[in-house]
Amino acid sequence: MRQLINTQIAGTVELNETSFSWYLWNGELLGDCIAIDTETTLIEDRRRVPELCLISVSDGQRHFVVQPCRLAELLELHLSNGTHLICHNIAFDFPVMDKYLTVCKEAEARNLLWTAVDENRVHDTMLLAVLISLAQNDCDLRPSLESACDEHLGVVLEKDEYRLRFNELKDTAWSDVDVGFFQYAVKDAIATWFLFAVLTHMANEICQKHGVTDEFGFLTESIQVKAAIGLDRITRNGMSIDLDRLKRLRADLESGVSNLVEEIHTIAPDVWRIVTKTGDVAINARTGLPRVNQKALRSYLLGIAERHRLDVLRTGKGEVSLSTKTFWGQHRNLDPLIDLYCEYSGKTKLRSFFAGLNHSRIHPKYETIKRTGRTSCSQPNIQQLPAGSPIREVVVASPGKVLFIIDYSCIELRTLASECHRLFGHSCLRKVLVEGKDPHSYTAAMFADISLDEFEKHSDRKQLRQHAKVFNFGIPAGFGPRSLVDFAKLEYGVDLTVEGAERFIRKLTHDVYPELRIYLSEDTMSILATKLLVAPLELQATWPEPYHLGMLQKIIQGNPYRADGTPYRQTTVDRMWLELHSLCRNPDLLDHITSRNTAAGSPLRYLFESSVSTATGRIRGGVRFTQSKNTPFQGLAADGCKLALWNLTKAGYRVIAFIHDEFVIELPEADHYTEVAADINRICCESMEQFVPGIPVTCEYAVTRRWSKKAEAVYDDAGRLLEWTSPNQK
Repeated sequence: MRQLINTQIAGTVELNETSFSWYLWNGELLGDCIAIDTETTLIEDRRRVPELCLISVSDGQRHFVVQPCRLAELLELHLSNGTHLICHNIAFDFPVMDKYLTVCKEAEARNLLWTAVDENRVHDTMLLAVLISLAQNDCDLRPSLESACDEHLGVVLEKDEYRLRFNELKDTAWSDVDVGFFQYAVKDAIATWFLFAVLTHMANEICQKHGVTDEFGFLTESIQVKAAIGLDRITRNGMSIDLDRLKRLRADLESGVSNLVEEIHTIAPDVWRIVTKTGDVAINARTGLPRVNQKALRSYLLGIAERHRLDVLRTGKGEVSLSTKTFWGQHRNLDPLIDLYCEYSGKTKLRSFFAGLNHSRIHPKYETIKRTGRTSCSQPNIQQLPAGSPIREVVVASPGKVLFIIDYSCIELRTLASECHRLFGHSCLRKVLVEGKDPHSYTAAMFADISLDEFEKHSDRKQLRQHAKVFNFGIPAGFGPRSLVDFAKLEYGVDLTVEGAERFIRKLTHDVYPELRIYLSEDTMSILATKLLVAPLELQATWPEPYHLGMLQKIIQGNPYRADGTPYRQTTVDRMWLELHSLCRNPDLLDHITSRNTAAGSPLRYLFESSVSTATGRIRGGVRFTQSKNTPFQGLAADGCKLALWNLTKAGYRVIAFIHDEFVIELPEADHYTEVAADINRICCESMEQFVPGIPVTCEYAVTRRWSKKAEAVYDDAGRLLEWTSPNQK
């Protein structure tokens, strides 16, 4: 009977006028790399894994459709022999296969599937395409299989009616199924295999060109595969919401927003657009918020700035910036309008977050890889909630559960120290961490010219340590004096002058952690010289001062304005263009320089950009100075956190939230949580320590009923970890 079905269920498909024969899989052993694609019932709810209806596979030479009942046999035959699996969007295919194997109690095949992921033998062409795009031009858009094949293979994969009808196969003998279902499915597996062949060749060339490791897959693909599976599991797990607490917070917030609208209207009435006929404030139908008259608002803010002799931040078009995060937030004390505007902006952002909190259980959606190497989140974006926001506490444990909250201590300082040690062979910051000292206290003590022991007894210890955080986090990120002033005020409420910031930058990079002086050295001249195909000394002779290059960057970005918003003189702009043309030896740039092409996409826009990589082997192409300094240690920390997420998921822990370096895990209620806390802490620390060799990694954790940054570890007299209770907890 099997031979009869095999004969009947066969055919050919064409990709780019090349014909491929396919058959029903009958136990054949395929090659070392197999592309696998699953077809399922319709996806109606992202909380639930759809049911498996059909599998298609290809090893580039032979191509098959596989009945779901033979999935375990297929995996056992191949994965036990070290075969690699290739998918496009592993976050979809993995849970579909895992669910089917779990329901069918195919423990051996399921274990082999998880082991293959653990051993870096499961691949994702979607993630690999993103990583290649990041390495080429810092673009993190995720391509569909259709768009990836179109771009890299020149193959057109057309979607048709079959993709929405695979549920019809569930209760139908395959000998009676329209062959079009099989034709449609097998094309995806064939295309995925050839796409993987092209992408791995590209990725290998990129890795060799930049001299980066492929220990974690090409461009860290293996880490991203693990993260994608873990993040999908988090989304499906979901988070419980206290709707009563949410209702009260929403009412308080709406009342606060209304009061702010009235207060702003009283002192600056034309900030809000008015309905001409009625004289009422115009309301945005989508958001329910008043419509802002941005021209009037800018005029008010500029007037305040001029009265206080404040240089305002300008947009690329020379207009007054309205950003509270990057500018106005640190000047709230100058005028009541600025303070009210900043408070209004903050409350409306929180208000937008409430839009995703309408159910007793939410399922935030994560994106695996962004340009920084971190993840992103939406629907709702729990990763962007302020640490002290009361909205966090609407997230509660499910009945019979508690929340275990754990986050890494100073993890980006540890990855920074590791990166400096890798690059230069030495790091004072690394030495501080290896000795088990708190880096913020150490920095504060050095700034105060006292010993660490004396600092611990200092009456202003907490305030000085808070100041040290500004420098420890802001300076390695590449912030200049002005940016550091803004960062200090916005993130830590610390007031700094530009002169003070300059002094502290010099102190940290020369006296406290001298390796940072080398790490943060800006090689703009060499980057520009490489692009222009000219010797750096020639550039330096023409533009000896740093402000020359800063001016050139603004001009070629189409933003020829000074920091105060006034334009450069036309004679100055003309001279810079002429000097650039006389210096350039790159024929690909000359026409653009002659025509002064500053449009988006012009190669001139990338003159000051370079590539940067992490120690794990991921590359960002076309980045500016700040990103080039931030990425190596921030991206390294992100990779360690992603690996920890995978290891927690693999160990069976129910992770319900992931916030960069923090995990929220649901645990069953118990008398105490000492042993389970030790296990989770071990997994998190060991996962990260392989990326920061020789540097100890520590975490902070607590057990609570509500998600709160205030939660802390609580122990009984026997040293057992207990549940922390919030003052607001009921």
